[in-house]
Amino acid sequence: MSEPSRLSGLRSLAIIALCWFAAVGSPALAQPWPDKPIRLIVPAPPGGISDMVARLLAEQLRTNLGQTVLVDNKPGGSAVVAERAVMAAPADGYTWMVGPSSVLSDIPLTVKTPYDVLKTFTYVAEASSMIHVLVANATFPPNNVNEVLDHVKRHPRSVSVANLSAGTRSNLLGEMLRAKSGNDMLVVPYKGSAPAMVDLMGNQVQLTFEVVSNVVPLIKSGKLKALAVASSTRSQYLPHVPSFGELGLPDFVLPHASVGVFVLSSTPKPIVDRIQSEMAKAVHAPKFREALTAQGLDFPQDASLDQLRQTLADTSAHNQAIIKKLQLKINLE
Repeated sequence: MSEPSRLSGLRSLAIIALCWFAAVGSPALAQPWPDKPIRLIVPAPPGGISDMVARLLAEQLRTNLGQTVLVDNKPGGSAVVAERAVMAAPADGYTWMVGPSSVLSDIPLTVKTPYDVLKTFTYVAEASSMIHVLVANATFPPNNVNEVLDHVKRHPRSVSVANLSAGTRSNLLGEMLRAKSGNDMLVVPYKGSAPAMVDLMGNQVQLTFEVVSNVVPLIKSGKLKALAVASSTRSQYLPHVPSFGELGLPDFVLPHASVGVFVLSSTPKPIVDRIQSEMAKAVHAPKFREALTAQGLDFPQDASLDQLRQTLADTSAHNQAIIKKLQLKINLE
C-alpha cells in the first residue's frame, strides 16, 4: 500500500473511532431527551405560588415536548425535603425542582444543611417573577404601615406576623417588620402559605408578607387587606397599594426574586442546555403567559446561566447584610 493510501485509511479509521467514542462515551448526547416522564418536585404544599407555577409549566411542557410531566409536592424543612428527593434521583434531567429563587439566595443564609446547597443545585431558568405584599386580616384596625407600627407600640406583643417558611423572603421581611416595631411584634412560623392564610383569615395571626398572586383574590373579596408592596414600584395587580419604596422605607425593597427550575449541578451540560432551551420556549408561549397573567403572576426575566448566578449572588449578599444586622439565628436541618 502506498504511503498516501495508508495515511488516508488511518484518517478514516480515526474519524470512525471518534464518532463511536462520542456516541458511546457521552450518554447525554447519545440518548434522546426526553424519552420518559419528567418529574417536577415542588418544595411547598398545593396552593402556593411554586405549586401554581409548576402546574402551569407542566401543562406547557407536555404540549411542547409531547411527554408526561408530573408535579410532586414535597413541602417541609425549608425546601430540604424536596432537595433530598431531587438528590436521590439520577442527574439525568428527568427530575427538576420548581421553587423560589430563595432556595439558593436566601434560605442557605439561615438554614444549614449537611450538604452545600449552592454546589449541589443549579438554577437553570426563571418561570415567573414574584413580588411580595404586606397583607393584614380584614378586621385588623390599621390600614397602612405607619398605623401598624403605632398600633404595635400601643399594644406591644399583641400582633403576630406569619412566617411562611424559615429562610424565605416572607421570613426575612417579617423579621424586618418586627425589628422596625422595636421587637414588640411576634413572628409565628408556618410550613407553607396555605396554613398561614387560613390562620390569617381567622385572625390567629394579623399580618404576613405573601406573594401578590396568592392574595389578590382574597384582597378583592374583602377577606384580607393590602398595606404595602415590597418593591420600589407598585404592582400592576394592586395599583391602589403603595410600595415600601414610595413610603420612604427602602430597606423593605428587596432584590429581584423569582420561581424557576433547579437541577442537580452534576447534570450533563448538554441536558442542562436543552432544559434551558425548552424553558425559554415554554415561558414565552402565548398560552403560558396568558395563564400567568390570569393568575396574577409576573413574567420571568430572560437570563443566561451566568446572569442567573450573578443575580443570586447579589441577592444573597444584600440579604446577608440584613440577616447580620437583625442577628437572625441559623437553623440546622
